[in-house]
Amino acid sequence: MSFGLDQLFSLPMIATLIAIIVLAGLAHGMIGFGFPLISTPLVALLVDIKTAVLVTVLPNVAVNMISILRGGNWRESIGRYWPLALWVVAGTLVGSRLLLTVPHEPLQITLALMIVVFLLQDKLRALDWSWSKRRPQLAAFVFGTTAGVLSGAVNVAMPPLVIYLMTLELTPVALTQTLNLCFIAGKSVQAIALGVSDATSQKLLYASLPLVPLAAGAVYAGLRLQSRIGANTYRSLLRKVLAAIAAALVLQVAWALINPR
Repeated sequence: MSFGLDQLFSLPMIATLIAIIVLAGLAHGMIGFGFPLISTPLVALLVDIKTAVLVTVLPNVAVNMISILRGGNWRESIGRYWPLALWVVAGTLVGSRLLLTVPHEPLQITLALMIVVFLLQDKLRALDWSWSKRRPQLAAFVFGTTAGVLSGAVNVAMPPLVIYLMTLELTPVALTQTLNLCFIAGKSVQAIALGVSDATSQKLLYASLPLVPLAAGAVYAGLRLQSRIGANTYRSLLRKVLAAIAAALVLQVAWALINPR
């Protein structure tokens, strides 16, 4: 039996999925991260959050693998901060269970909230996080497991990880590699956990395989565009788009509550 995208979605929906994956891949290639932050909320506007996560998780793994292999000097990032990825994995197992059991609306609101947290991360980083330097093991546990739970439940782990890693004053390359190490560890475990959970999840994971090379190709195209688009211009546009997506997610839930099926 075929479980391709054409067996699960209409042609317009497939075309939209392809456009979203390409857009998220290009963005990730240009700044080194951001694929789940863009792809999952956009897909979640069209389908339920569980389907959005399942359709994007394997392309996410491929994208993170590309990012983690770039830049070299892995000892500074992966060799030093790999325990953080273990906490992310532990949290991801919990989050994946929540994805399978918690109703759609709370997860969608959580996804919108995480986008808002990402948009406010500059202000959040200005808070006093000095305790994380005094108690690094506790900080890695708190931020890592929190990021993992969010990754497993709504596919967005970046806000807590960025706040934590910024307090460590990593170089841009080390920060990007450490982020992607955590992402790929969490996403790989999530793909396995969801793949063995039920037949519907297996179908969605299998159907998403054609999106993997598409996402990888978009990342490489984004790398080529990296020097042609100003970083400030891109970040300003990204913030506006994410704010609009967060608002749309909240409005979508509000509409569903006002007009139950």
